[in-house]
Amino acid sequence: MAERIRKYELVMALSPMASDTEADTILSNLEAFIASVGGEVAEKENWGVKRLSFPVNNYREGNYVRTLISMESSSVSQLESNLNANEDVLLHMVTKV
Repeated sequence: MAERIRKYELVMALSPMASDTEADTILSNLEAFIASVGGEVAEKENWGVKRLSFPVNNYREGNYVRTLISMESSSVSQLESNLNANEDVLLHMVTKV
């Protein structure tokens, strides 16, 4: 039985030490992964470097990015594993829209 495609919002804080080209590479790899599991990225929004609520890996700031994605619910755990494996992603949160 095919699963339903659901919409999700992904907010993540990238390392502030990552340059703009490195951040673009991270986002393009993320888009490629989402496409490989049958999803799509509907919207990307870069919020810029902002102060973190608490230090993460000795960083006090993070480069925040918000994306709206559509994908099967069974693929969300794979997406989170992929984000956890990337050292440049300090924090992330996936919520159903």
